[in-house]
This record gives sequence, structure tokens and C-alpha cells, in this order.
Amino acid sequence: MGKERRLKIVMVADVYDGSRNGAMVSTERFVNLLRKKHEVTVLSTGKELPGKVVLPSFYVPIPGIRSIMEKTGFPFAWPKRELLEKAFTGADVIHIQFPFYLGIRALSIARKMGIPVVASFHVQPENMIYSLGIRSEYFLKILYRFFLKRMYNKVEAVICPSKFAESELKNFGLTTPSFVISNGIMPEFRPVKIKKDDSLKDKFIIYSVGRLAREKRHNLIMEAIMKSRHREYIQLVLAGKGPLIGQLIEQGKAMPVRPIIGYVSHADLIKYYNMADLYVHTSEVELESLTVLEAIACGLPVLIGDSKISAAQQFALNDAFIFSSGNSRDLADQIDYWFEHRNELAKASKDYFELSKRYRIEKSIEKLEYVYYEALSQGSVNRS
Repeated sequence: MGKERRLKIVMVADVYDGSRNGAMVSTERFVNLLRKKHEVTVLSTGKELPGKVVLPSFYVPIPGIRSIMEKTGFPFAWPKRELLEKAFTGADVIHIQFPFYLGIRALSIARKMGIPVVASFHVQPENMIYSLGIRSEYFLKILYRFFLKRMYNKVEAVICPSKFAESELKNFGLTTPSFVISNGIMPEFRPVKIKKDDSLKDKFIIYSVGRLAREKRHNLIMEAIMKSRHREYIQLVLAGKGPLIGQLIEQGKAMPVRPIIGYVSHADLIKYYNMADLYVHTSEVELESLTVLEAIACGLPVLIGDSKISAAQQFALNDAFIFSSGNSRDLADQIDYWFEHRNELAKASKDYFELSKRYRIEKSIEKLEYVYYEALSQGSVNRS
């Protein structure tokens, strides 16, 4: 089979254009780049777009879960059989992004149609239960086993964004062939000389990007800054939106320098990556971290928590860029160190940029194409 053959790919995702979480941002980028060589149809909820089949959406009718889904802009898709069958007709490969009801039904229909299926591991079960305030190993194991039984151990290949993610699935019983493919970095994320705004020129800017939710632990950054010796000179910028935005704004009122919190445009996102002095990543749960990738691509040094269920610490240059996860005192000490050692921070900026070159999205696209061709060469295999 020629490796250059144009493929017909169907990308299956509950959300495509309605949410700005890392998984969806990554999916949209991959779709746009794959379309330069292949025919890609997106099967999802949301608005009508060229090359997209729109499915009905729904929310889980449980108050706590429904409110989180609504605030994060993540509904489930209702898998209407006739729409799936029509979209799958003539397809070479089906790529499922999430192991939920849509993904499970899509896998079943693809099997009956004899089409090979690839699945991405985007949803870390810890992320799901922690956002609900649940920390239970019992529920965690149930979720992993469910996803493996209904999805990951039934497809031709599983794509993991990091070695950590792959190891997690294997530890819980993954038997399907797996491939590590980074979410990748887009070309626009690069070092740009930007002068600090007049209101910020005398400030040490700490930047963090992501959904403003419990498991991201943005409150820890605020607590650490309040313990810093230099708190009167530190400007915190939290770019994102989410269920905790009101709570974080309220917490920020007690800080000597009022933090900037909220959604920013794509242009401002990149501007702050290049204007900031230090990126702080406090999230406890991470399969890779697209925002850390974007930060280092702009040459912004990153300070990362050592959570055992996060892959993000793989990007730390050395132990000086690691802090004890959940420990605001240790984070404050690290912030103070880098505040007082700007020359070292400038050198680290260059080293981080060099590190980022390993994760350019063009390399990820090549690897993903390889997985598609491999799955197609194997054909659809019933792994039930």
C-alpha cells in the first residue's frame, strides 16, 4: 500500500468547535493540517461547518455533572445511526477522540462496516472525578476498566500524547498497540520580542493558561505569591475561563497586585507567552499539557508541580524548575529564587526554546499518518 495515498478520515468527537479545552484545540489543529493531504470529515455537535456532520447534543441529567458540562462547554453527542453510517461510508479509517457514548457507538458501527478504528487517549479519569470533588481509587479503577473494555482494547491503535499517558493505560490493562504522539506545537508559538505594557514594565509577570477549574489548582499560585518576599512586584495573569472564575477573582482581591483573570484572544495569548517572565503550571492531572508546550515554544521558562499523575514535569529542564505539587510554600520559594536570578532565567529561556523543537506539530502529523496507514493495512479487527 502506497504511503502517499490520500485517505478518507472521519474524526469523531463529542465537541469540536464549542469548547476550548486542550483536547479540542489539538483536534481542530490536526484536522486542519490533515486536510492539506487528506479528506477529513468531522462528526460532532455544534454549528454547521464545511466537512462537518452535526449531531444532536445532550447533557447528563444529574445536577452537579450537568452544571460542570455546561460551564465547560462540553456536551455529549447523541449518535444517530443514520448519520454515522452515512459519514462512515467509503471511509478508510475512523478516529475517535473520546470514549463516551458517541465513541462507543461509532466503534460498534465501524466494526459492522469493516472500517479500522483509531482512538486517542485524551480523557484522564482522574480529571473527571477530581472535577467533581471525588478522590477515590475505587471509582478511578472502574472508569479506567470501563474505557479499556468499551474502547481502547477494541480498536486497532491507541494514540497517547506522552509516554506517561501510555504507561497509565498499560498499567490498567491496555493490550492494543499504542503510539506516543505529542499534541504538537503550532508555528505561531515562537519567541517574539515584545515590550511589557507600561502598566507591567516594573512587574515580574507570572503566567498560567487553562480552564479555571478545581484540578488546575490556580488558587495555589495565588497562595504562593502571597507568601513570596516579592509579592508587591508580581503580576499574575490567568488566561482562561471555567467554573471557578468568580472564586479566583474574589481570592485575587486580597493580593497586593490585582491579578488579571479571564479569557484572552489568541493574539493576546501569544503576547503574554512572550511578555511573561515565568510560566507556572500547578495542574495535578495532565496527560501532556498543550499550554506548557506553547510556553516553552515561546521561550518562556516553566515551573511545574511534581504531581505523580501529571506528564507535564517531563518538560522541566532540571529540578530547579520543579516544585512540590500542592505545596504553596515550596512554590513561593521557587518563585522567589527565579525572581532573584533573572540572568539564569534568561539562559533557561533559550534552552526551553531548543527543547520545544522536538514537539513541532509537523512531526506529530507524520506520526499520525503512519498510524492511519498501519491501521488500514491491518484492516478492521474484532478485539471484543
